[in-house]
Amino acid sequence: MEEKRTIFSYLSQVLIIFGVTVLCMTAFTYVFGDSAREISALYRMGGEGIPLEIIPELFLLSVIVVVLQYLFFTDRLLKKMSVNARIVCMVACILVAVCGFILVFDWFPAHMWQPWVLFLVCFAICFFVSAGISTLKTRIENRKLMEGLENMKKHWGDRE
Repeated sequence: MEEKRTIFSYLSQVLIIFGVTVLCMTAFTYVFGDSAREISALYRMGGEGIPLEIIPELFLLSVIVVVLQYLFFTDRLLKKMSVNARIVCMVACILVAVCGFILVFDWFPAHMWQPWVLFLVCFAICFFVSAGISTLKTRIENRKLMEGLENMKKHWGDRE
C-alpha cells in the first residue's frame, strides 16, 4: 500500500535534494572554482562561492527531480514497469534535464569536451553515492521490519 503524500512531503524532498545539491556545488566550487573561473558560469566567482543566479536554477532542477521521482515511483502511472527499468528511465530523464540546464543556463561551454567529462564523472559519483545510501537505508529498514515481525511472532506465540 502506498503511503499518502502531502505537499509538505514533496516540498521536504525538494529541499533535501536542493540542500545536497548546493553542498555538492559548494564542494566542487571549492575544489574546481579557481581553475574553472574563466570557463564556467557555475564557477565564475572562483573558490569564493556559487553565483547567486545559479541558486534558483538549482532549486528548479530539484523540483524537476522530485516530479520525476513522483512520475517513476508511483503506481498510478507506470504499473507494469519493473523497478530497475523505472530507475534507469528516471536517471536518464534527470540526466537529460541537467543537460538542458547546462545548455539553457550556459553553465559551461557546450563545445568543450572536458567539462562534459567532469560533469558525467560527478553525476556518476553522486548517483552511486545516492544509490548506496538508498540501499543501506532499505537494508536497515528491512532489518527493523524483520525484527518487529519476529517480536510479533514471539508475542503472539506466547499467547497461544
